[in-house]
Amino acid sequence: MSESGSDLLIRLVDDDDMLRASLEFLLRAEGWDVKGYASAELFLREDAPSVPGCIVLDVRMERMSGIELQQELVRRGNLLPIVFLTGHGDMQMAVEAMKRGAVDFVAKPIDPEAFVAAIRAALRKTRLKNAGIPERSEAVARYALVTDREKETLRLLARGLLNREVASRLAISERTVEGHRASAFKKLGIRTVSDLVLFLDQLPQ
Repeated sequence: MSESGSDLLIRLVDDDDMLRASLEFLLRAEGWDVKGYASAELFLREDAPSVPGCIVLDVRMERMSGIELQQELVRRGNLLPIVFLTGHGDMQMAVEAMKRGAVDFVAKPIDPEAFVAAIRAALRKTRLKNAGIPERSEAVARYALVTDREKETLRLLARGLLNREVASRLAISERTVEGHRASAFKKLGIRTVSDLVLFLDQLPQ
């Protein structure tokens, strides 16, 4: 599933104007909404933490560093996923930041492919949280409660088939499909087919 969409916002906090502009351009080219901040202080004043998405933080900035900003966000209860940008010599700080919950770190000079992959992982974490989808071990345990026929139904629904199309494929009534769907969704703790796709992606391949 694509993590693009106007419902997600990437906050880019870096005091290097040229790098920030370059990364904003790259992210917008991927179809994401981006808002740049030239300092941690500006971010704290202006950002709306209720808007889902993720945060990209430079480890080293003037006045308040990215590490200090992460600590302040934790104190405030802001749990948006964080991707750190790290320069030479910052790796130990990046490791400590990941212990405090950062999703990833990307070393400078930045490889665009690695950077985009890190952002996708961070936004995916946000989508999973918003959909109420658990970590892999819990997802596996919930999926084990689903019957074989319900699993067949889920797999077809995840491919984009409508209830009536699933009924035709499985040679059962549409009402039976609706029953399987409702039962399985309840067991998995999900509400929509979009949630279902995310849930199935959590399972071991």
